[in-house]
Amino acid sequence: METNDKINLLSVLLLLLTGILHLISPLIYGTKFDTTGLIIFGIIYTLLGILVQIKKENKIIGILSFICPIIGVILGTIVLFPVLDAFLLFLLLLDPIIIILRIYMYKQL
Repeated sequence: METNDKINLLSVLLLLLTGILHLISPLIYGTKFDTTGLIIFGIIYTLLGILVQIKKENKIIGILSFICPIIGVILGTIVLFPVLDAFLLFLLLLDPIIIILRIYMYKQL
């Protein structure tokens, strides 16, 4: 397996992990305004993880795979800052890693 394939797989796994963690957040916090955004981004991240793996050469998906986490980390920091805990901090720390890996992979296209 090539280095680029390994980096792509790692970024896909992180997108899927982040997506699943976003989707289970209502189990921890209950359903309210904050968790609605987490669920929406969970769906987006999970779909992006699947699409990035299936359509590696698609430039639009490549762009979306780092733009959505950028938007997510900005909105998450603004909206969730008052209620920040270890779980939310972990989600916010995964996004920059995903962003860096996905930008690297986009440049390789």
